[in-house]
Amino acid sequence: MTEDLQHPVVLICGGPAPDEEAIKYIPIPSTLIAVDSGLDHARSLQLKPDLLIGDLDSISTSGLQWASQQEIKVKEFPSDKDKSDFELALDYARGVSNRLLAIGSDSGRVDQLFGMIASLASAAPHFDSCHALIGKTYCTFTTGEANIHRKNGATVSVFAMGGIADGVSLQGFRWELAETSLLPGSTLGLSNELNEDIGKVSVRKGTLVVIQPDSI
Repeated sequence: MTEDLQHPVVLICGGPAPDEEAIKYIPIPSTLIAVDSGLDHARSLQLKPDLLIGDLDSISTSGLQWASQQEIKVKEFPSDKDKSDFELALDYARGVSNRLLAIGSDSGRVDQLFGMIASLASAAPHFDSCHALIGKTYCTFTTGEANIHRKNGATVSVFAMGGIADGVSLQGFRWELAETSLLPGSTLGLSNELNEDIGKVSVRKGTLVVIQPDSI
């Protein structure tokens, strides 16, 4: 985990179950939000969410019963909607904390995974810190500056999201950058390595995702 995640809102995503080690990444205290069938995953991790959100089309019957028994707050949406359950959860999270951690799996549908990453990149400007643990991969989304911790994995890739990222700088890495422009889809930031316990990534304009694939 990162030291800037103090009392964050934590989204437990639906879809396939997250890695069992994911619970180690959840800071205490946190505000836990289960996204639809993410409530079933929270139960398996022995977590009690503060809120269940979504259209509730994939949560188990026993999960719904448990949520009722535990008096967990439920925010239900119709199945016909313009946003995914995850994006709706992101919208709600903005009013809860300025720090975000999403926990999900990388073993499900590629389009769902892409939608999750795209939604997090869009949400990043609204949070002071925005992170995700997807399977065994730790992601940091930033529109300014971020510390990248070696304990989350020494291999690091950096990509521009949603447009050109200008003024990109990397410090504490094997290959450093100074005020560089990253184009969407460019592999310039692929497979870098941290030389320090904490590396620094910054961007003057645009959004970056920093990916550490060997976090767990």
